[in-house]
Amino acid sequence: MKRKLRSGFGLFLFSLLLVQASAQPKPKDRKDDSQPASFAIRTGLTQLFGDLKDPVSTPFAGASLMLPITKTVTIELPVDFGTLQSQQDDFYHSGAKTRFIQVAATASANVLEWVKQEHKLVEIRPYAGAGLLFFRAEAFDLTTGKLQRVTNNQGSHRSRDGIEARGKAGVKRTHELVWVLGIRGATALSRRISVFGDIRFNLVRTDKLDATLDDNNQVMQATGPAYTEGNHYGKNTSDKWGFASVGLNFYFGERFKKN
Repeated sequence: MKRKLRSGFGLFLFSLLLVQASAQPKPKDRKDDSQPASFAIRTGLTQLFGDLKDPVSTPFAGASLMLPITKTVTIELPVDFGTLQSQQDDFYHSGAKTRFIQVAATASANVLEWVKQEHKLVEIRPYAGAGLLFFRAEAFDLTTGKLQRVTNNQGSHRSRDGIEARGKAGVKRTHELVWVLGIRGATALSRRISVFGDIRFNLVRTDKLDATLDDNNQVMQATGPAYTEGNHYGKNTSDKWGFASVGLNFYFGERFKKN
């Protein structure tokens, strides 16, 4: 009798497990949760924050390749180029113009994923990373337009510390490490395109982004070295630049499905 009860109870328990398993919702297809890679283009206005305290807004353009790691985290590879400008009448009496190209690698996170945004129509992504800024900066007299200081000329060399010259002379661009911080908000136009606004701040490991050093308004000699050369790391304040931009993001797949 006991054996029959045990057998019956076991059969009943097994039946319950089968019913429960069949009643559970099927796991979502991974494809539905995945984020497609994308390519973004942007344009906007820059600001240069250096020794010349009056920034001048100038246009720039950029593009990014975005490679999702998870639903929330994405690796981004941005490239930006343009011209930075600033000026100051008192003390320096200079205006600076800096032509630049910047490449970087950053990581971003969509904070709205944490509140379970179902259709991914809106994204807010803070991001941070590092890269290299390639630039040539010149400072001119505000009255005469005469060249006062440059970062690169015919005597410029590559250098690890700003002092020891290496290789051939005549290097046309300086390159420096840059730390990148920003935030971007986007909203979907379709399942494959979104429009976004982006604000970014770039901290550059140099004091010569405006071809001007801290509290130094001397003018270089026409045949002399670039006046901003030398080891200024850790001794001078670091220059910064930033931008506000708008752009379009094109996805290599559908981000969400229609209801």
